[in-house]
Amino acid sequence: MQTGSYRFDQFCLDLGRGTLRRQEGPELTLRPKAFALLQHLLDHPGLLQGRDALLEALWPGVVVTDDSLTQCVSDIRRALGDRAAAVLRTVPRRGYVLTAEVRRQAATPGPAPLPAPAPPPVSPFTARRATLQVPPFLAEAAGDATERLARALASELTAELIRFEDLRIVTDPAPQGFRLHAEIFATQPGHRLAIRLEDAPSGAGLWADRLDLPESGLPPATLLVRLASVLDREIARASLRRARHRDPAALTARDHCLLGRDLHQRGTEADTLAARAHFIAAIAADPEHAAAQGWHAFTVMRFVTHGWGEGDHQAERAEALALARQAVELAPDSPLCISALAFALALSERWDEAAEMARLALQAGRPADLGTRTSCAEVLSAAGFPEEAAAAVRQALALDQHGAPRSRAVLGRALLLAGQPEAALAELRWCAARLPDYAPCFRTLVVAATEAGRPEEARAALQEVQRLQPNWVPGGRPVLWFLRRPADIARFAGAFAAAAA
Repeated sequence: MQTGSYRFDQFCLDLGRGTLRRQEGPELTLRPKAFALLQHLLDHPGLLQGRDALLEALWPGVVVTDDSLTQCVSDIRRALGDRAAAVLRTVPRRGYVLTAEVRRQAATPGPAPLPAPAPPPVSPFTARRATLQVPPFLAEAAGDATERLARALASELTAELIRFEDLRIVTDPAPQGFRLHAEIFATQPGHRLAIRLEDAPSGAGLWADRLDLPESGLPPATLLVRLASVLDREIARASLRRARHRDPAALTARDHCLLGRDLHQRGTEADTLAARAHFIAAIAADPEHAAAQGWHAFTVMRFVTHGWGEGDHQAERAEALALARQAVELAPDSPLCISALAFALALSERWDEAAEMARLALQAGRPADLGTRTSCAEVLSAAGFPEEAAAAVRQALALDQHGAPRSRAVLGRALLLAGQPEAALAELRWCAARLPDYAPCFRTLVVAATEAGRPEEARAALQEVQRLQPNWVPGGRPVLWFLRRPADIARFAGAFAAAAA
């Protein structure tokens, strides 16, 4: 890991923290490639750096256009603000010169730490997951039938929980993890299950429920799937709360991944940039963390789908595809990683491969959560299979009705493409009320309102799109509506033209 810092003009670039800061000011946002470009220029102050040399230094072995470099320079100028002209000079048709005086400072070594006993070895695979202790279920009344049901139900639920890629199930106490308590009561005519999820370190209850079991004994498989999904979701929420209250210097790769995933769900450019920084930190701490690689790919792809920045985003497409492939190589059965690859293939307009990967993610041996199913549905919708997409989101929402609002926007888009604009409007309005800064929802809302014969609502949605993305051109590159079928593209283009008239 690089350490030390560069001080120049009124700024400090800190390699150890990966931040750019103005004196006595807040941290300034820079994407990783822009950060790397600024560091390269700071290593060569006062010297002309040609565009070809910079492209090779930043993207070795990758074919990208000049637009990628121009975008990085624009990001740096935006971060430097009113001092940009005093720091960085453009030499027309040749390259760039960093004109500020640069002072390189090495990291100051601290006192040698006292020797400490080595901690017990922890498998990286274990550290990437939450640990849940599932002890034997209790039977309130002794009796062969109740005790057999308790053992059978514990075994069935454990088998379902083991399938979740973010959970590690154990029977011994898990001091830093979570604990499940369950007891079976005999009732008339059957039994009742009382179940409680606890935070293991504090013993605090996190979630609880009572379920009446059928007279025949074990509940249907669908109930076990729903129960396991709820437990996985509540553990993820509790883990996120832990990460938010942890000292930033003590964050683990899993903490960074949880924080990044939460930020990514909000959908804005600033939140996406912050999410990407967390995923990069997670990968730096654990290079084989497949989920971090997959989520990092999604943050890169959002700059393409949302039209942020400048240029044709070919570099971002290539980076996202490489990250997604690496994620699948590390975890071939991970629905999250497979869905990231499906999305990356769709952005490269490799539609048949993308749809095949989306279906594979939905049918993987491990359960796909709401976010993963939503991403697969986006791919299937864009690839020309909207009915299939709507079914995938609805199945996920049945397990998590209070999940991310973005999923409802994807469901609305699928319903619209399936020829159901009125049904689409209900989902899109629900999302817009909860994510007022999520531009893709309003873009689809323009089309749904137009096709449903609501021109005033369409114009209002168009105004929101223009507020959120003033430089966005309807139907223009690089995303071309992110649709495969010419008829769908024509519908979107026609609706926007009507709303703008």
